[in-house]
Amino acid sequence: MTTDNLEVMDPRLERAELITWLMEQGIGAEEIDNSFAPMLLPARRAVGDDGSYLSARQISEQSGLPIDQLIRYQHALGLTVVDDADAPQFMRPDGDIAVHIKKLLDHGIDPDQMLTVVRVLAEGLSNGAEVMRSAVLGAVLHPGATELEVARSSQMLVDSVAPMLGPMIHDMLFLQLRHAAETEAVNASERAEGLPGPGARDVAAAFADLVGFTRLGEELPPEDLEAMSHRLADLAREAAVAPVRFVKTIGDAVMFVSPDPAALLETVLNLTEAAESDDMLPRLRAGITYGSAVSRAGDWFGSPINLASRVTSTARPGSVLVSEDAREQIGDDARFRWSYAGEKELRGIDNEVNLFRARRVQAGEEST
Repeated sequence: MTTDNLEVMDPRLERAELITWLMEQGIGAEEIDNSFAPMLLPARRAVGDDGSYLSARQISEQSGLPIDQLIRYQHALGLTVVDDADAPQFMRPDGDIAVHIKKLLDHGIDPDQMLTVVRVLAEGLSNGAEVMRSAVLGAVLHPGATELEVARSSQMLVDSVAPMLGPMIHDMLFLQLRHAAETEAVNASERAEGLPGPGARDVAAAFADLVGFTRLGEELPPEDLEAMSHRLADLAREAAVAPVRFVKTIGDAVMFVSPDPAALLETVLNLTEAAESDDMLPRLRAGITYGSAVSRAGDWFGSPINLASRVTSTARPGSVLVSEDAREQIGDDARFRWSYAGEKELRGIDNEVNLFRARRVQAGEEST
């Protein structure tokens, strides 16, 4: 039945048509009945769901990971784990991941660090998978599409796209590894103690947020707010050049860290200027601090991170405030000029904080 005239098929006939076709593709009645979205079963097959299932014990034996260790990694992957280790509940490709984990552990990676790696990758790729699902459906849905048409179209598209995803994810991950190697130095104390990563280190931290975003939330539809947040994140990624690292976006704010405070200030000034000329965004305000912080699972924690957030909240629209510690680290740099912004009481910070307003030196000006 065609949908050229947007005719609506009886839902029961539409589902019957879909089920008949699914069974012709070799998908069993039980699997169809148990599926929340049967029209996407062919697309699932294209990404590895062949209908065969393994137990945790079988995966443990195939991978060489002890059961208790395997369960920890399955939790980190977001897989549901039940008490019966012999129940066949995991898709066969899910077991292949355990093999990769075991190989990495055999190369000397600490099991707890590996757990963090698995958890972060799973969380990030989960978001990516949701966006990819929307992209695929956006490419195959059209007004009046039947379940069978969606099933056929999504299967054909995923069959074509799936082989490209592995190489793309591989290349993107290696891009981030190269960037991490550029922006993460190993200091002397880490070498002496043999503890790369877990220890605290001195970094500059910065936040930049959209002025008036809360008020805009009452005036604009959610789609516009989402687009605004994505645009800010795009500009932040473009501005972050090694040794500055873009850490994350938090709704209306973005976060950076860098071992070089001057490079971070240059990045934040570039970002605020880019926002000024972007018709889609309101003005930004930003705060930069410096101190000892700890990196965990790709995020950063410590007093300079908390302080940077508080400093940002007190900055005026279009301005960049810098804490005294960060100002001292930057020192005399011909690219910047300074003015004293005063001693501020910041929420959640015990002592008053001396702040300085940083601006870019324009042609013909002198830094102060």
